[in-house]
Amino acid sequence: MEESARKGIRWGSVTLGWLAAVLAGAVSSALLRALYGFMVEPPVERGEFTATIIVISLVSGFLAYLVGGFVAGRSARYSGGLNGAMTAVFGIIVGVILAAVLAIFGVIFAEGVTMPPANFGLVGGTLLASLILFLTNLFGGYLGGKLGEPSRPEVKRHE
Repeated sequence: MEESARKGIRWGSVTLGWLAAVLAGAVSSALLRALYGFMVEPPVERGEFTATIIVISLVSGFLAYLVGGFVAGRSARYSGGLNGAMTAVFGIIVGVILAAVLAIFGVIFAEGVTMPPANFGLVGGTLLASLILFLTNLFGGYLGGKLGEPSRPEVKRHE
């Protein structure tokens, strides 16, 4: 098969990489939070938006998508960087869809609950932190995909 015909996105590999990233993210986030709580008192509480939470999110997101990108790149066998980066894009798409569905269910099944604002709280510092987190995840996925892409020996042509 011609090399240019083999490039592209393999959605099965991207999905598998994203699932690996979710698992790796859950483990690394829990470990980083516990490590921080062990070293510095008091431990970080859920729901707090602090610099510590941002740093833990950046590091665990990078590590998660590094693993997910590696899995996607290894599984795709070509275009590892592209397939690895797409794990982060796939993750943000799934996140937006889940947020919308949960908001709709919250409005339908909870009486007296008002509709959340259209920006979902993404203004100012939160928006900037979210953008930096996404770019970090994207870079982690790309790097992991490049690391996971199997090396191919040079093909010698007879002239």
